[in-house]
Amino acid sequence: MLARDIIRIGARIGAACALFSILAWGQPALTTISDILFKADATRFNGLAQITWLSFDSASEASIAQQSTTVRIIDGNLFVQLTPTSNATPMAQYLVLYESDGKIQFRETWNVTPSTTPLRVRDVRTSQPLFPITGGGGAGGLTQIQESDVTGLVADLTARAVKGPGFSNSRTAIISDTGQIEGAVGASTDCIHVDGSAGACGSSSSTNFVDGESPGGVVDGSNVTFTLVNAPLPSTSLHLFRNGILQKLAFDYTFSGSTIAFVAGATPQPGDTILADYRR
Repeated sequence: MLARDIIRIGARIGAACALFSILAWGQPALTTISDILFKADATRFNGLAQITWLSFDSASEASIAQQSTTVRIIDGNLFVQLTPTSNATPMAQYLVLYESDGKIQFRETWNVTPSTTPLRVRDVRTSQPLFPITGGGGAGGLTQIQESDVTGLVADLTARAVKGPGFSNSRTAIISDTGQIEGAVGASTDCIHVDGSAGACGSSSSTNFVDGESPGGVVDGSNVTFTLVNAPLPSTSLHLFRNGILQKLAFDYTFSGSTIAFVAGATPQPGDTILADYRR
């Protein structure tokens, strides 16, 4: 055998060993997800599952490039093999969009764990996505956004009212003199005042409303003077009605204290009904 033939054979063996080494080093393990999907009406789902992800490194240190894949679901049968993400670096997940009848029906995120046996969708579905579920995008590395990264957010957070030391659940909220949200202090039957204090509801000086009072006086076509039980307070609260028609002060009548005097030409006639509403 010539020396050059030996060199050629040696080069081929070296290349094969190098190729085997490369394949063995980065080959990621795959987990099978196999399931039968139903709709709420018990019919089988038919459509597509679009699975997207961002770049990450698998546990075997294989570099998984950002990409997506589309899986057809026929008569409810879903089958796909994916690189596990539960042990990926950085933390990663898959975003799955289910399409049917020409539109996205629903979406969810998967966190795939290493497994030598097939997993069902319920085994990989997660309720704690690493990223907001939106109309597009994929799943991948978790990126933290600082409050200062959002324009105006810090100022807005500083300007808002915050919970104070007196905040309590199931209590009426009030704003303290320091601008904090506190729970009102008092009995469950108390009323809250505009200054945030609490106290008994109502008092002897509370305003009372009088509705439909019939003023004292004879309705005979000549008497023009009628008397209320109480003087209206304020005086502008008086509403006087004759046969259901609101009378106009100074045009139909005048009054002083609790005494009403109809003007000439507006004298109540027999059969008329006089009623008064007012505050006292």
